[in-house]
This record gives sequence, C-alpha cells and structure tokens, in this order.
Amino acid sequence: MKEFRARQVVELLRSGVSSRYLSTIFSYGREAAIERVSRELKQVHAEGTVASLVIKGNFGNGKTHFLNIVFQKALEMNFAVSFVPLSRETPFHRLERLYRRAATGLFLPGYDQPGLAPLLEALVPGSAEAEAIFDYAERNLHPKLAAVLQNYLEESGDAYNRHILLSDLAGDFVPNAQLKSIHRLNFGKALPLPRFTVKESIFDYFRFLARLIRSCGYAGWVILFDEFEQLMYLGVLSRANAYLNAARFMSPAYGLTATYTVFAASSNLWSELIWKQKNSDYDLVPQKLADKGREHEIPTVREVFGCFLRDNLFLDTLSAFDTRRLLQAVRDHHACAYGWPAPVDLDRLTGGIPSDRPLRTVIRALVEYLDLEYLYGERPEITVAMPEEILPEEVAAADGDGEEEE
Repeated sequence: MKEFRARQVVELLRSGVSSRYLSTIFSYGREAAIERVSRELKQVHAEGTVASLVIKGNFGNGKTHFLNIVFQKALEMNFAVSFVPLSRETPFHRLERLYRRAATGLFLPGYDQPGLAPLLEALVPGSAEAEAIFDYAERNLHPKLAAVLQNYLEESGDAYNRHILLSDLAGDFVPNAQLKSIHRLNFGKALPLPRFTVKESIFDYFRFLARLIRSCGYAGWVILFDEFEQLMYLGVLSRANAYLNAARFMSPAYGLTATYTVFAASSNLWSELIWKQKNSDYDLVPQKLADKGREHEIPTVREVFGCFLRDNLFLDTLSAFDTRRLLQAVRDHHACAYGWPAPVDLDRLTGGIPSDRPLRTVIRALVEYLDLEYLYGERPEITVAMPEEILPEEVAAADGDGEEEE
C-alpha cells in the first residue's frame, strides 16, 4: 500500500497537475500563509461574516497547489468547499456559470462525492432548520427560491419533480411555468410568482446556498476561484462586470453568510492590466462605466481594486532551504514508489536546472531525471525550457479583438 501511494504521488508530480492529495503531503514554506488562512476561517466561523483573500504569484509558483492546501484545511475545519477554475466557459462576469460550477462541485466534510443533495436531504420537513431557511428565503430572496424549497420538502411530492427542483438549486434553472405546475400538483392551488430572470436574481442563489450550508451545521462556505487572471482576456465592460461581481463576495453588504472567498491570480493581472502605466483598468473601467451611464458603480470598482492591492498574499519563490526539503521529499517518494536507491545528492540531480525556473518546472524536471536514471542506470542530460504564457494581446490578435460586453 505504501508503494502504491508513492506511485500515485509520482504520477501526479510527473503530470504537473496539482491535487488535494498532493496538498496533504507537500506544503513546505507556506506555513505562515496557512496560519493566516486558518485565523481568517476561524473568524468567519465565529462571526458568520464574509472575508476574502487574493493569492498572487508568478507562473508555476504553486498558486493552485496552495488553493488545494486551503481546500483541505477548510474541510478539516468543517467548511463546505467549492473549487471553481475560471476559463472561457466559466468567466467571472457570468455569475450563473460560476454558481453552477460552485454548486455542482460543492464538497462537504465527510462526503467523497460533490453536490448539494446531502444538504437538502438533511432538512427534515417541519424542523426548526427547515423553517428557518424557508423563512430566510421568503423574506430576503426572490420568491422563486422559497417556492422551490417548499415544493422540494413536500413529502408527498413526485420523485421526478423533486429531482427537477434539486437541479434548479444546483444551477439548472426551472422556468416559472414548470414550477407553478409542480406547485399545483403538490398543493392543489396556484402559485403567484413575479418574473424571474437569471441575470437579475442569480446572486440570490449564492446567498441561499451559503445560508443553507450554515443552517445544516457546517462552519461556512469556502469558494476558491482559480486562474482569476482570465479577466485579462475579456472586453472592458465584461471586466467591469467581473470586478463588480468580485465585490459581491468581498463585502457583507451583499448578504452572503459565513463565506470565505479566495481569488488566485498570476502577477500578470496587476502588471499587465490593473496597474500598468498606460491604459490600465484603474482608468479604463471607470470610464467605460461612465460612458454607459453607470457612474454609481465606479466607487465599488475602485474599492475592489483597493482590496486587490491591500489584501493580497504574495506566494514568493520558496527559500533554498524549503525548496531542498521539497525536492528531497520528491526523491524519497520516487525511491519508495519503484523500490530503488535513488541518488541522494540533490545538487547532482538539480545542478543543470537554472535557478530562475518555476518550481513546478523544477519538480517535473527532477521526476524526469529520476525516471531516466531508474530506467537506464546512468546520469541523463535534462534540458529545461520555460513554459509559454499566452498574453491578452496575443489572444486578441487571434480572435479579432472582440469583446463580450454583457
């Protein structure tokens, strides 16, 4: 079993893909950052408020790995956790896509599979918890959410309809007409519902899920947004909407309950977009909002920029001591995985790797070096090239410089 686990670790390291399993093994040099996150999670739990953190780091320096460390730490502290990598399919200015990814990928402590079904299954119709969350939805959210919950908890309801209602709460939104039909079947009377549009009311779903998590006895909700620098590939107005969406997670004024949000972004987000000397978002975005008659939103965007500057945690390159500990652990896992006396001289193993290479690149080079020496029994020659980053202007040139404005 020990050999099998070691092989799992080596395969993950060889692929260069971070994972929660690796985060439980390799956390060298991030102890202070982990302690900060632990303190902030305790505060969120105790006060039921919101908090946010911006993780900043250079390409390949372990941002995603650190998010996985936070993921594991949060589960241990009884938080529900959603990991949301941003992409063209899940851009930050489209809250409905973010919600669907966050809800379907929700991990609860003690459960191996993601999803919010266990939260609803834990609600007993007529219980204090069920009444409290229903009352919250009825008083504070779009009436559709209270109606969905009421019909889901109806014990005489059809199983297929309950599945449809569960899907709605997971982001596959049910039309009002279908919800009214389900309500008439369950209760024998009409359901008056105002018009519902996803764009206008989607954040109510975030608020509902955060309150539901808390009501079910969990410490709160941790949302991890990875690849936040994907904003660089959006048009100006789309970026403005993305910054305004970020404000919803950063400020308690928007009604989230016990939620800790982490944004992980490459340092390029600052140098190439927000704070660059000419045509920075700090100037472009407010101007775009003013042009659209949305001057009242400019202070909110400015506050988000301030949070990005003030509340970020920079993941610097590991010290030589911590890097050596990490690489020694990689060497030890490789030796255990394949039952061979891997070389112990790290200087010989990594001597050909330039010191300015990202840590992820160094680790993969070391694994490849060990693989080749294990297979052929002689010292291999490894050439390490820098991975390529595609910058916004290159994407714009390829795509015709189009903008997603709304």
